Amino acid sequence: MSETKLKPEDLDRLAEAVIALTEEVWVLRDRQKVLEAVLEKNGLLAEGQTDLHQADEALSADLASERQALIDRVLGALKGD
Repeated sequence: MSETKLKPEDLDRLAEAVIALTEEVWVLRDRQKVLEAVLEKNGLLAEGQTDLHQADEALSADLASERQALIDRVLGALKGD
């Protein structure tokens, strides 16, 4: 079994992947907070309701698919794809 290790030439791609992922996480957090605030202000969402929501099977499957796509993009960046 071979052990994969980062080589010095991999560090730039790793840094780019971390920065890209951090930027994406920030954009999503920002948009989520704005959307929740707008919905709460308009009486369409009770405070804290999103934390209590249980996803149904269809939403869970969609989230799992999108999560895997994100993981694949990050791993692709690390590989230099």
